[in-house]
Amino acid sequence: MVTIRIKFRDWQTSDIHRIRNFGEDLWRTFRHNKHVSIDIGEIDSCVDEITFSARGSYVRRAVREAEMVMREHMVDNEAEIVVGDGITQA
Repeated sequence: MVTIRIKFRDWQTSDIHRIRNFGEDLWRTFRHNKHVSIDIGEIDSCVDEITFSARGSYVRRAVREAEMVMREHMVDNEAEIVVGDGITQA
């Protein structure tokens, strides 16, 4: 499994409730997907970063799906996606 982190640049500007609402939608997107591991408990306690894992062959698709949810919540300009090996995607 590869760790994928969605890091918010300034969580106070983004607002913690918006971040958590986004995280809950992300969880709903992946909750039944056997290629992704995401924890709603971690999302409910997050402040500036949401972390989930995806199987190696599914990482690109998971990132694309996360980007779609980010756009829906209009947080795509407030956060970046960092894949386990340190690759950053804005």
